[in-house]
Amino acid sequence: MSPLTFIFAGPSGSGKGTQVDLLKQYLQTKTPKIPQFSSYTGDGFRVLMNGTTLASKLAKEIQEAGGLQPEFLAVYLWADNLIKNVTGKEHLFIDGSPRKVAESMVLDSAMQFFKRTSIHLILVNVSPAESKRRLLLRSRHDDGVKEIDRRLFWYTTEVVPAIDYLKRRPGYVFHDINGEQTPEEVHQAIMKSLEL
Repeated sequence: MSPLTFIFAGPSGSGKGTQVDLLKQYLQTKTPKIPQFSSYTGDGFRVLMNGTTLASKLAKEIQEAGGLQPEFLAVYLWADNLIKNVTGKEHLFIDGSPRKVAESMVLDSAMQFFKRTSIHLILVNVSPAESKRRLLLRSRHDDGVKEIDRRLFWYTTEVVPAIDYLKRRPGYVFHDINGEQTPEEVHQAIMKSLEL
């Protein structure tokens, strides 16, 4: 098996992070000699906001105001990560990007640059009502009703068009997965769609 590329998308609370972990575990048992690399933009933002630079301060201000971080920061974080870590021999997992159409365009150019082919774009699809229900159950400090509604609005107005952009690009295989099942059922649906 050649190294595979997966881009996971879905609204907050869809369980896409869990599905990334389950797919990684499966591939580790089936292709143990192929290393894995994950690029998760959220981790990069958390590290940045804990820093002492002006960019750290400004990003933290945006976060605390409930704003959406600018495209250039997201692109910088995942592009720097890919440049420093991708060898071309690993399964590649991208979670948390793209969040805007401009990011999709740059991500697509990165995939072409790294000669990644048959890129699997996996949408873990849940309704806004289910996403909201799950996020409220999670009870995180940033999961108040107002914050959740804002994130779901951003998902609809920013992320969905970004996903649609990649769906139309050559070299992407789109998988629309019903995320309103148990995590194991979602995993099985992904496996079936990927023909693994």
